[in-house]
Amino acid sequence: MTTADGTVLGTTKIADSGPAARRWNLVITGDGYTGAQMGRFADDARSFADTLLATPPFDSLRDAVNVYRVDVRSTDSGAADPAECGGSAAAPRTYFDASFCTNGARRLLAVDDTTVLTLAGDQVPQWNMVIVAVNSTVYGGSGGSVAVYSLAPGANEIALHEIGHTAFRLADEYDYYRGCGVDTDRDRHPFFEPAQPNVTVDADRATNKWRDLVLPATPMPTTSNPDCSQCDTRPSPVPAATVGAFEGAHYHHCGAYRPQFDCRMRALGHPFCAVCTEQIRRTLQPYLAARED
Repeated sequence: MTTADGTVLGTTKIADSGPAARRWNLVITGDGYTGAQMGRFADDARSFADTLLATPPFDSLRDAVNVYRVDVRSTDSGAADPAECGGSAAAPRTYFDASFCTNGARRLLAVDDTTVLTLAGDQVPQWNMVIVAVNSTVYGGSGGSVAVYSLAPGANEIALHEIGHTAFRLADEYDYYRGCGVDTDRDRHPFFEPAQPNVTVDADRATNKWRDLVLPATPMPTTSNPDCSQCDTRPSPVPAATVGAFEGAHYHHCGAYRPQFDCRMRALGHPFCAVCTEQIRRTLQPYLAARED
């Protein structure tokens, strides 16, 4: 399976806020769409672009953003779904070699990043971010050099989560890797400070990295997991908008903290937390300012 298993058809600008040199340019392309399914890809790309630009904080920053759709036809429909992860053993011929079961986890859907980034450079030389929609209804996604999402139910929410990783350096805030009750090696986070802005091992009010957003009355840590051998399933003891230090994050039950009880980087369908929102604004605001120059 190589780029011989498809064809690049062309590029369309589907959200135009101005010249590429002065905007944040998002490229959406697809894998596992056949020639007969290109209309569906156009609809899927439009759906995500519309969702992104209507989602806070992007809704107030949309004038900083251009969105481009790059049409790529694959020989076959779908994505590889290896049997060793409980998949169907499907092995379609697709342009970007999309496959589930990365690192042994079926939900980790990945593509050939080099091929994707080469395409982006050829089609939209001033790209800032690339996301790949994969034509499969199996749940999956990933966020690395490029973001990837499947067309499972809630596809646009998956895409918003993965773009958080790729474009804004946001970490996963959930407290497991393969699943609660499945992991046996995720009891306590190693004592090193993660580089991402939305997770930390430091719950000290004086030194915590998002301390400026924590109110004086909020306990630090705000929650502590009483049993590090498992996920903490208790409800939040504070209102949803409270910023503090909630134990259970960065794939570990204990020893790592997230800023709010829930966030899109922890569970799909929730808003981005205050720390994630601040990071998105910090990244996109210069492009909004450039529009006004």
